[in-house]
Amino acid sequence: MRLDKFLSHTGFGSRKAVRLLIKKSLVKVNGEKVKDIGHILNLKSDIVTVGEEVVQYEEDVYIMINKPRDYICAHDAVEYPSVLDLLEESRSDLFFVGRLDADTEGLLIITNDGQFSHRIAHGKKDIKKQYYVELDHDFDKKFIGELEKGIPMDDTMLKPAKVEMVTSKALLLTISEGKYHQVKRMMHHCNNEVVYLKRVKIGPLNLDESLELGAYRSLTEEEISYFN
Repeated sequence: MRLDKFLSHTGFGSRKAVRLLIKKSLVKVNGEKVKDIGHILNLKSDIVTVGEEVVQYEEDVYIMINKPRDYICAHDAVEYPSVLDLLEESRSDLFFVGRLDADTEGLLIITNDGQFSHRIAHGKKDIKKQYYVELDHDFDKKFIGELEKGIPMDDTMLKPAKVEMVTSKALLLTISEGKYHQVKRMMHHCNNEVVYLKRVKIGPLNLDESLELGAYRSLTEEEISYFN
């Protein structure tokens, strides 16, 4: 990997910013100052330092985060801060596996493995997502049959959903697609309004209940294998 790309991916800023660090002779590879921004690193053996800091690089990243409200799934924060701001170390190669709206909480996966992300979002397996939904008023059970059969949305029919009542105003909704504002629009179809929404499961992966809002951890090898 190029040195400038490596430093950008490990949180030292844009390519322009890291090139400035290199030109200022603040970057060393195996104890030697390097001024060539295109220097090719051996990620398995080379030791990179910036000032006195040894730069650690984890090639494959798989993170589970309990997303709080008022954070967006985007690199460029405008109206709301980015979920990536919650991470201790920022990397430019990270992206989200299935986005959540700013006002939605819960299970979110962050990775830099494109194939892993594709298997979850677009793979042959029918990866279902489960949401805990709180509603403005009592849910009319007559709509359960419609949702579990599939309702029209965006000129197509949604795949069958699964509905589990928690209380008269709360339910667990399991869906296969990820259309824009899908859960909220499904509840509009049921003449109701979502007041709280939290994703609790992706496929067999459950949100770790020990994670406070905004907290995160790496996926275990077993959890990663769920999507292989």
